Amino acid sequence: MKVKALLRISVGFNILLIGIFITLTFIYRDKILQRFVAMKGNPAIIMYGNSITAQGKWVELLGRTDVMNNGLPGQTTYHFRQLIKTHVINLHPKICFIKGGINDITVGVSSERIQENYKAILEAIQKNHIIPVVTLTTYERNDPYSKKEVDKLNGFLIGYCTEKDIIYIDLNPFISDSTGLKAEFAVDKTHLNSKAYKIWAREIRKVLDQKGI
Repeated sequence: MKVKALLRISVGFNILLIGIFITLTFIYRDKILQRFVAMKGNPAIIMYGNSITAQGKWVELLGRTDVMNNGLPGQTTYHFRQLIKTHVINLHPKICFIKGGINDITVGVSSERIQENYKAILEAIQKNHIIPVVTLTTYERNDPYSKKEVDKLNGFLIGYCTEKDIIYIDLNPFISDSTGLKAEFAVDKTHLNSKAYKIWAREIRKVLDQKGI
């Protein structure tokens, strides 16, 4: 009886391990594909931003394997600025899509500091002959203060991008209304669902087509 019990435990444990492995493989399948491609050469496209970027399954969404997801969950534009060399520049992509700012707003970073960080990031990308594309900060759900700060940040980004001839993508007209992020495009207050990512990917593909990438 003890032997049978041990066998059952052993089999159950192995099944659990297999299940964990399959789950992790599913969750990180984009990362696995990206690293495999990276071994053969540099990615043409880098997605750079916070958890909203990190949660995108970009290989699947864009239908190509030369895209690398270097999203940094929970990080602010200060962290993007500090890590720009290792996460973007040293990888020599043709184009970098960057999206951030909502974490800065959440923790109370001043508008001036966010703008300073964004300028430094975009200048570094352009200086290294990489095409920057800014995805404007998306609204949160039902948060008037956050929406006001997002509008302030996006107003700056639109002006700066226009001045520096940088392409920007604005998702808010597609996924938000007067109160902020629509419930049909959200998984929580801040993060996007698969419907929103499809819209984002559609807008990215337009830019890639425009740039011949």
